[in-house]
Amino acid sequence: MVYYQQQNVLNGTRHRKDACLSSTIETNPAENSNWRKHKNACPFYRERWFPGSDVRAGEPMYQVFCMKGTPPVTLEEQEKCFRSKTCCWRLAEKQQYTAEQQSSDEEVPLRTS
Repeated sequence: MVYYQQQNVLNGTRHRKDACLSSTIETNPAENSNWRKHKNACPFYRERWFPGSDVRAGEPMYQVFCMKGTPPVTLEEQEKCFRSKTCCWRLAEKQQYTAEQQSSDEEVPLRTS
C-alpha cells in the first residue's frame, strides 16, 4: 500500500496520512495531470507514479488505469498496451474475432447447373 506523505518544510519531519492512495481514484484520469499518458502506449492507458513509495515494503511504484475498462493484469498484457499506439489491443482483438465469426457464419450459396 502507498500512503500519502507530507513533509513539514520548516523542520523536515514527515507525517503519514491514513488514506491509502493506490486504491483511490478521486478525479477522472483523463482530466488530471497526475495521471500520465505513456507516449507510445494505447491512447486509453494512463499511469500514476508514487515517487515516495517503499518497494521493499510491498508498496507499488505506480498505478495503471484504462479509460476503456480493460486494464492490463499481467506484464504481457501491459507490453501489449505499450505496443498498441492507436487503439486498445483488447477491443481490436474482440472486433477481429467478431468479424471472423460473422464471416464464418455466412453461407456461400452453392451453384447448381
